[in-house]
Amino acid sequence: MEDLPEALLAEIVKRVTKRSDLNSLSLVSKRLFSIEAEQKESIRVGCGLCLTTEDLVTLFSRFPNLWKVEIDYSGWTPSHADQLDNHDLFMILSCCPSLTDLTLNLCSQIDDTGLGYLRHCERLISLRLNSATEITSSGLLSVAVACKSLSSLHLINCEKIGSTESEWLEYLGLNGSLEELVVKNCNGISLYDLLKLGPGWMRLRKLEFEMKGGVWDGHMEMDG
Repeated sequence: MEDLPEALLAEIVKRVTKRSDLNSLSLVSKRLFSIEAEQKESIRVGCGLCLTTEDLVTLFSRFPNLWKVEIDYSGWTPSHADQLDNHDLFMILSCCPSLTDLTLNLCSQIDDTGLGYLRHCERLISLRLNSATEITSSGLLSVAVACKSLSSLHLINCEKIGSTESEWLEYLGLNGSLEELVVKNCNGISLYDLLKLGPGWMRLRKLEFEMKGGVWDGHMEMDG
C-alpha cells in the first residue's frame, strides 16, 4: 500500500464514510493516517471532550483543511467536563485558517470576547448561534465588522441580543454579503429592527423570523 499513488489513496479515503472505518484505515499506515487527516473538512465537539489546551491544539492541528467546526453541548450537565471557553475557542480558530462555517450550540462559557476572535476568520461565510446565552449585540458587531464575507447568520434563543445596540444589523446591510438570515425566539429583536439592514434587506434570498410570546408570533420566509 505504501507504493500506491497518493491520489489513489486519497480517493480510497474519500469513499469511506463510517467514522469507525476511517479510524481503522488510518491505523494501517502513516500515509493513510496523514491523508485521512488532510481529507477531513468538518469536526463536531462537545460533551465528553475533556482536553488540556495543549491537547486541544494537537487535535485540531492534525486536520489542516477544516472548514466547518461545530461546538455542541446538547445534553450537557455539570457532571460532564467543563465546557470550552473563550480561550479554547481562540486556540481552535488559530488552528483553522480555512474556517468558513462555525456553529456554537448551548455554549454557556463563550461570550462576546470569544466571538470577537472571529475577526481573524476573514473567510467566515456561515455562523450559527443557538442558545448562546452570554453573547450580546456587541459580539455580533465585531463579527459584522470583521467578517465581510458572512452570507448566512442564524440566531436562535439568543436572549441577550437586543435592539438597543443594533449596529451589527447596519454593518451587515452595508457589507451586502448577507443572503440568509434566521432569527428565532430572540425576544430582543423585532421585525422592525431588521429594517436597519437598509439596502442589505433587498439582497436577502432567505429570511426566517419567529418570535413566541411577543407582539408578533409566526413564521416568515422569503426567497429571492
